[in-house]
Amino acid sequence: MKISPKRILYLDEVRSLAIILVVLGHLIRQFSHDFASWQICSGVFSLTRIGVPLFFTVSGALLLTRKHDIKSFLEKRFKRVFLPFAFWIIVYVILGVVIWGYKLSFKYVFDIAFGAHQLSDPFWFIWSLIGIYLLIPLLSSFIREYGDFGSKYLILITVILSLLCSVGFFTDQQIKQDFRVIYNFFSVLGYFILGSYIQNHEFRYSKNKMFLIGAAMFIIGIVGHFIKIYYKGLGGFGLAAVDFFDIVVVMETMGLFIAFKYADVKMISDKIKPLKEQTLGKIIVTFSSCSFGIYLSHYIIILYLFGPGFMRWWGYKNLFVFFPLSAVILIGISWALIFTMSKVPVLKIGSGVK
Repeated sequence: MKISPKRILYLDEVRSLAIILVVLGHLIRQFSHDFASWQICSGVFSLTRIGVPLFFTVSGALLLTRKHDIKSFLEKRFKRVFLPFAFWIIVYVILGVVIWGYKLSFKYVFDIAFGAHQLSDPFWFIWSLIGIYLLIPLLSSFIREYGDFGSKYLILITVILSLLCSVGFFTDQQIKQDFRVIYNFFSVLGYFILGSYIQNHEFRYSKNKMFLIGAAMFIIGIVGHFIKIYYKGLGGFGLAAVDFFDIVVVMETMGLFIAFKYADVKMISDKIKPLKEQTLGKIIVTFSSCSFGIYLSHYIIILYLFGPGFMRWWGYKNLFVFFPLSAVILIGISWALIFTMSKVPVLKIGSGVK
């Protein structure tokens, strides 16, 4: 496999990391059962929470500055996103009936499809993605017309809303209702805009300085994120999620995105070949291409392995041994499943691989 010169490898790196973080975020919940494990799991969770925002930033980096024909764009997104999603809705419905004994009904199917069922909790992400995709052709026209100023205007709105979210402005249900249009819109859209801006903007600092700026933002963000998770969940063993739109999550996500854009193996040594020429680069691209299918499939695999499966009691064993072990097994199974499906014509539609 040869990596196309047009491929932006760091976006594949970010996408690969994003799906790993998403899987780890769902997996770590299985290991929090006492105060000691809860503290460690909270630390891991503060890192993994940025998996979904990273997906949004990658999509924004790839799509927002392009000129799109609405019909062809929606056709491509339908094949790329909705068809694999529909495939896995059917799979989840069937497995829920066969393995967990749920009764087949319209409400059951409806809840699975819209992420309102415990079996399909991560499906909310797909609907958010579909909603933004419907607006991408219009939004890309705005950004291309207004350029850098238009992007900065939308970023300013994103940051202001994120800060308001962080200080609890939207915790009041009436206020959230009053601002529901702009808040719900920018809580996802903001990551698209930020990803597009970072990818397409030429910063005045050197690559090394931008990498350090990104790394500093990430570290500050993750420390703040952990503190918020810790105090929000104190008194229980559940992992108390911080809102995706909180400023510490935004900072953590953007810092990591910037660091990946400006990271270069030549920082280590001039003798190291560019990643595109290494086997590792090819593995990253292959894994990245399976990321959407892994997202759709991994959650039901976790529920099975830690339910009726052989990992049933692993969550109560040594966290430092069984969490990384279960992570390797889970990611390996999910990746192997999607990669195999991509090679089988009748199943390829469900793999999400181009």
